[in-house]
Amino acid sequence: MANKIYVGNLPTSLTDKELFDLFSPFGAVLSAKVVIGMDSKSNTGYGYVIMSNDSDVQTAILKLNNSSLKKNKLRVVKAHPIDQDSGYLARKNRFSRFNKFSKFKKR
Repeated sequence: MANKIYVGNLPTSLTDKELFDLFSPFGAVLSAKVVIGMDSKSNTGYGYVIMSNDSDVQTAILKLNNSSLKKNKLRVVKAHPIDQDSGYLARKNRFSRFNKFSKFKKR
């Protein structure tokens, strides 16, 4: 995950190959993937690029963030993992205020 880049606001016509070619001048690209929607089978407007080392990642982010590609202003940032517990804790805390009114309290 350390060398993974999130690329947002991609043109809907962009392919994996074009994304790969966009990042190639900044270092060795290991993988480039445009995310495809499940229902429409079309480009969702974002993708991920994995580069070989951290210095290439930093260079690509500096050069490509806020740049234009086919009239779209790209958002290029270092990808970060989604916290697996955040969804559960958010749901748990959302309904905790109702527990004091429950007639099924633990004794």
